[in-house]
Formats: sequence, structure tokens, C-alpha cells
Amino acid sequence: MKASELVTVLDGLIKKIDETGLLPQKNKNQFLGELTSIKTEYENVEVPEDLKEVYTSLYKKGRELQKLFKSDENAKELVDKIKYYIRYLKAARADFKGESSYIGKYFRVFVITSVLFLALSPQYFGFVLAAVMFVPIFMGIKGIRKRSYHGFIMSLAVIPVGIMTAAYWLKYGIYVMNNYQEAIQSIMQSTGRGAGFSQMLATVPPILGIVLFAAAFMQGFRAYKSKDLFV
Repeated sequence: MKASELVTVLDGLIKKIDETGLLPQKNKNQFLGELTSIKTEYENVEVPEDLKEVYTSLYKKGRELQKLFKSDENAKELVDKIKYYIRYLKAARADFKGESSYIGKYFRVFVITSVLFLALSPQYFGFVLAAVMFVPIFMGIKGIRKRSYHGFIMSLAVIPVGIMTAAYWLKYGIYVMNNYQEAIQSIMQSTGRGAGFSQMLATVPPILGIVLFAAAFMQGFRAYKSKDLFV
């Protein structure tokens, strides 16, 4: 079915925002631009039968939001509610168009980045950094599964530390390439293990560092592509 009723609600909401004196001009301009663009897209959206409840929820929340434009309404709370509704509109639009599967792609690369970071970072940063990052990683995993925007934001924290960790291992990998025998001897002396084990320690982590570097950048790219899929 068409989203004509929702489009009418969005028209009303745009008018309310344009006429209100509650919102800062910067927020008004942002909301008017986003809602106008969203309304144009919803004019061409077909709502699948199995997502009628989502559509009804969007419609009701839009009507409820219109009623909040009163002189005694808290401006900050109103801004937050409009931002939330816009995120909801964008996420639902992806559902209606069958584009929400990209969340799974983002989740997988996020998990890969996180696991490699937790495995490779203690060598250079001890277990403190890994322990600190465990909280945002856990909240990211939990939040992404629930399509939580807050969880999505938390998951982004692993990207810079992942790149940083990968860079250290890449630097070490270059050192091993240029000083292979010296690196092996150093590992054998520090670990007391044989040549085979030392060769593995010298080569496997830098290779995993390359994978981590690629995964972190891929996560950043997929984060940009999926940023509108969370509420």
C-alpha cells in the first residue's frame, strides 16, 4: 500500500517546525531539509503487508509529535524527539524497501575487527586497553542486534584503536621482513621456544594485523552505508 497518510503527517510536521519559535534556527533548517527529503522518498514507497504495524507506528508517532509544539514544551526534549523520529523514518524506509539486510554485513565486519583487536592489542598496549574497549564492544554487539543507534555509535569506537593496533603490527612486520633472522633469534631467546614456534610468532601476527587494518577500514565504510538503519 502507499504511504499517503504518513506523507500527510509529514507535511503537517514540516509546517509545525517551520512555524514554531521553540526550536533554534540551526535545528529548524536541519529538520526541514531532512523531513522534506524523507517525505519525497515516502511518496514513492510501497509498504509491504507484513510491515503494516511499523507503518502504523510511524503514523501514530508523527501525529503525537505534532501535538508537542506548544509554548510550554521543553525545546531540548523536542529536538531530541524529532531527531529520534527522523531516525525511525529512515530505518523504516529501509525496511519497506528491503534494504535492512546491510545491518548483517556491518555486524559481521564489526565482530571481525573487534576479535582481531582484542587478540592483537595486548602485545603493545597490555590488557588495559582491551579491557577498556570490552565495554563499547559488548554494548555495540548488543545494540546492533536491537538496531539501537546508541549501540551503533558505541561500535564505532573499535575502528580507531583497531587501525592503531594494526599499524603497530604492520611496522613490526616490516621489521621482520628486513631483519628476519634477528627477529627469530630474539623471539627464541625471550620465549625459550624452538625455531618453528618463533617463526609463527614473527609472521602470523603481522598477517593478522593486515587483516585487522582492512577490516577496520571496511567497518568504517559499512558504517557510513548503514548509519540510517538504526533507531
